[in-house]
Amino acid sequence: MEPVWEYKWAFWNDKAGCFEQTPAWMTETEARSDWSYYTDPRSYAIEHTKRDRNRANRPIMGPLDEKVDWAKERRKREEIGRYKLPPFSTPSYEELRRIWKEHPNGTTRRLALEVQCGRHAIFELLALTAEVHFYLHK
Repeated sequence: MEPVWEYKWAFWNDKAGCFEQTPAWMTETEARSDWSYYTDPRSYAIEHTKRDRNRANRPIMGPLDEKVDWAKERRKREEIGRYKLPPFSTPSYEELRRIWKEHPNGTTRRLALEVQCGRHAIFELLALTAEVHFYLHK
């Protein structure tokens, strides 16, 4: 079976002011047909995330077919969820503050802090990767 190369993609988020990474892998064909950032010249496939879909631990779909409706396929992937977790909405900053105030329990407060700490770490990593990308392509 021939390899089907898929990548995670990076795109510039104007609101955040940094590069962000797509949560799912996409092939060139999928990105071209269904991803709005594909036409942005700042968007690119992250080369070190390249993998063969046929050899991935949990392939999301079978081999590529030109007749597949990629918009429908992307929606199906989003329903599967990441990291084998059921779909959920993450708590906002205001919700975390409310949880902090309402629950004096140390464990619950620690969990709220962990969520916020993880968010800060992700933003720091995104800023670092954007900076490295800038200098590598300069």
